[in-house]
Amino acid sequence: MQSLKERSILYMKKNIFISLLIFIQPFIRHGGDTLMAQQDPQYSQYMFNQLAINPAYAGTKDALSTSMFLRTQWTGIGIKDGAPTTETFTIHSPLRKRKIGVGFTVISDQIGPKKSIGALASYAYKIPIRKGKLSFGLRMGVYQYTYNWYLIDYKDKLDPLTTAQTQTKTILPSADAGIYYYTSTMYAGFSATQLFKGHLSKDVPLYYGYNTELERHLFFTVGKAWALSDKLVFNPSCMIKSVANAPGAVDVNFSFLLDQRVWAGFSARIGYGMVFYTQFNITEKFRLGYSYDWGFNKIGTYGGGSHEIMLGYDFNLRKSKMFSPRYF
Repeated sequence: MQSLKERSILYMKKNIFISLLIFIQPFIRHGGDTLMAQQDPQYSQYMFNQLAINPAYAGTKDALSTSMFLRTQWTGIGIKDGAPTTETFTIHSPLRKRKIGVGFTVISDQIGPKKSIGALASYAYKIPIRKGKLSFGLRMGVYQYTYNWYLIDYKDKLDPLTTAQTQTKTILPSADAGIYYYTSTMYAGFSATQLFKGHLSKDVPLYYGYNTELERHLFFTVGKAWALSDKLVFNPSCMIKSVANAPGAVDVNFSFLLDQRVWAGFSARIGYGMVFYTQFNITEKFRLGYSYDWGFNKIGTYGGGSHEIMLGYDFNLRKSKMFSPRYF
């Protein structure tokens, strides 16, 4: 007869397996019906550097700007049991005439048995319009996808996947595009990622007609800053995300800049929960940010909170003013 501790461990393993299955299955295409979910990494502090989701953001600062995101999701499950982790590094800058912006992004994302590493180069061209600039961006690069099948604790030991390769790898080209309009006090952007809709079926074990496919992701962002006083700026913003055959996602953000030094705010993530974040402009060049995701839905309640740290440094090459209500 099993002890209470043994039953608890088996119950936890079962839930972990179900959680992993939930995230593996959305990457699978079955016959003519596609079951998809969000495949691009999740970010909570995207409003402080949108290059990760929109190539048209490249060169929008009058500086050589660098940022790093370190994200650990669902700490209640843990990295060893398949919880998502993401590391992202971005660097971008305007060129001399400031009509062109260039950028580079490296993304490492792991969830369960799947790990992807991407290297992406961005190019943006800007057109002055009234008090702002309209930027058109294109990003090209490659992703390496690695599936470590041996990390899965299969419920059905007779499943064909249990005897498949222990690891598969493939490299796929990637293309993203976007537009971004911005002034000193507002911004609005639209972008689409995974334009090539790459297929992984040639390297991922197949059975019962399953096939893998990457889906296009659409992002729309908008924000506006109001100076409430000499020491307080209010910046509400919103992001809408969409991917085929999956529910859309909406973030409504409320940010406050205190004394040009400290950002503090929260996001209502519809269908998920809340996000609380802050950023310290330690100097005019160096900034440090942190966010905590608190989910109210089933996966958020079971999985626990998510932590995200952002580090940023701007090299002020032209000795221009660094701070602006829009320039997070």
